[in-house]
Amino acid sequence: MSAPVIRIFSDLHFRDGESRLQHLAALAPLLDGADRIIFNGDTLDTQSPDTRSGLDEVRAYFAPFGSRATFLSGNHDPDISETAELSLLDDRVWITHGDVLFDHIAPWSAQRPELAARVARFSAKLPPPDLARIETRLRIHRLACLGLASLHPRAQRGTLAHLTRAAHTLAHPLRPLIMLRVWQTTPALARALARSQRPAARLVVLGHTHYPGVWRHPAGPAVVNTGSFCPPFHNVYVELIGERVRVIRPELRSGEFRPGRVLADFPLAP
Repeated sequence: MSAPVIRIFSDLHFRDGESRLQHLAALAPLLDGADRIIFNGDTLDTQSPDTRSGLDEVRAYFAPFGSRATFLSGNHDPDISETAELSLLDDRVWITHGDVLFDHIAPWSAQRPELAARVARFSAKLPPPDLARIETRLRIHRLACLGLASLHPRAQRGTLAHLTRAAHTLAHPLRPLIMLRVWQTTPALARALARSQRPAARLVVLGHTHYPGVWRHPAGPAVVNTGSFCPPFHNVYVELIGERVRVIRPELRSGEFRPGRVLADFPLAP
């Protein structure tokens, strides 16, 4: 009997004006042949009115997949699921969106002060042992993101919308430096968190920062960030087949995303 095929995606940002994914059917070639599909947060922005309407479309499209499709919550879709993490293959694979790595969820965001205030409010009455548990932190982050709509319309497309977003992103002079710092430190933060909270993990799969990559370390665990369907970077997906881990970059051809170059292929450590 052949091993099941599991594929993990993140940060589709469906219907976002910046996303390369505007039609769910474009994903069909990437889903073909999968026994299980996992969407690791930010499938779409459910907190902004102009993109929330896409949630019904997402649920309808994936309804035929039934239990084969699993949605984890992210900071932009905290209500798509009450599940914010998932462990597979005897806990050797740990999947979570990635906001739990940062005290204030998205340190680069213009909404960081509001997020920090919400996290502080939900944390105020909890004893330190509870706050040290990752389950508590994931729950607090979900609560902090509920009802926090984007500062600008997310579904708008075109040159003007692109320029408006770029100006918004660069309005804070330190934001580019913060992003660089986040991209630099994320693999080590993920590795340290896994070692303390999910010690059986040999592979950590993240999204959130939109910076794709594969980072392997002699002491483990390996860390994969699947990037985002939004520019400026590309996205990848993780495919698990038995004891093999493959990281694949999809290609957009004739309006569909198709499996492309294999960026990494390595065994899942015992």
